[in-house]
Amino acid sequence: MEKLKDYFKRYPTSQEVYENGGQLFHNRGAADSYGKGETKKYTRKEVTASDTGAKPETKEAVILKIKETEDFATIPYDELKVWTKILELKPESNSKENVLKALSDYKETLKDE
Repeated sequence: MEKLKDYFKRYPTSQEVYENGGQLFHNRGAADSYGKGETKKYTRKEVTASDTGAKPETKEAVILKIKETEDFATIPYDELKVWTKILELKPESNSKENVLKALSDYKETLKDE
């Protein structure tokens, strides 16, 4: 974890980093090409949350936020991506449009419950 914290200190504008075989990479392609194992993605939010002692969001907390949210476009895109990951949603791609659609569709299923 110290390696990740150091990376984000050295690259303050970077929002994500990829790790493969113990090495850190700026982009997924370089990490995948390294080929020493499975590529893992870490976000600044994940790393800094563990640094501040903040607890990761639970699925129940995310569902509550989704129910309360009228317009997903008002929520930061990075947070929406975290929500899709927590809820194990699989948008067609990580584009903002597809993430918004996946969350909207999920919210519709909640109305049926």
